[in-house]
Amino acid sequence: MSHATSRRALWLQKIADQVADTLAEKIRAGTLAPGDSPGSREALMAEFVTVGSVIDKALDDLTERGMLRPGADGAPVVADLPPRAEAFALPPTETLSDVKAVLELRLGLEAVAASLAAERRNPAQLAAIEAAAEAFAHAAPAETAQADFRFHSQIAAASGNAYMSDLLDYLGPLLIPRMRLTLPAAPGETGDRNRERSITEHAAIVAAIAAQDAEAARARMRDHLLRSLALMEQIQTAG
Repeated sequence: MSHATSRRALWLQKIADQVADTLAEKIRAGTLAPGDSPGSREALMAEFVTVGSVIDKALDDLTERGMLRPGADGAPVVADLPPRAEAFALPPTETLSDVKAVLELRLGLEAVAASLAAERRNPAQLAAIEAAAEAFAHAAPAETAQADFRFHSQIAAASGNAYMSDLLDYLGPLLIPRMRLTLPAAPGETGDRNRERSITEHAAIVAAIAAQDAEAARARMRDHLLRSLALMEQIQTAG
């Protein structure tokens, strides 16, 4: 694949991610209710001013995440949301201690999700994980936190456990704004240095999932999140 082709693929994937995230927020907010159509392919192309392949990617992503299902005519409709999505709630992450607590929750959740993804992922899911890792590596600084979470979300989706995927999707909006502001501020840890380490760690996680090595995937994900926790502790100590 040429450099120009690769950049175009990343650009299209970024737009597809944005479309999927916008529709996901409408589903969570109840604007799109169970059984509703997210819109025809043509209507969504017009709404988001993009091409059909991007809409297809976004709808496939939401289907993988359990937020859409095939309707009677085969077109996607909003899936029934599990009761836990409405019954469970966490307060906003307003302090560094809050962020640390949620990271600790993610540590247990995502280590298992990575292990399951290594065992259960299909070729399309592996490709989505690889694309998300590549998108993070090329993301602009302001988009790094969102791109990082997107990578983790794709792994959870590949776990085959909808509860894990739904919970991680729920935690994302709680963490991303605070992570964007705090992690680059860790003592002795520049934003560029943290990013390069994350790229290397993501590559190790992807390699383990690609090799279907469940134990290695679990260990690499655990190491990755433990480093984030260590950075958070440095920030707390310095503050």
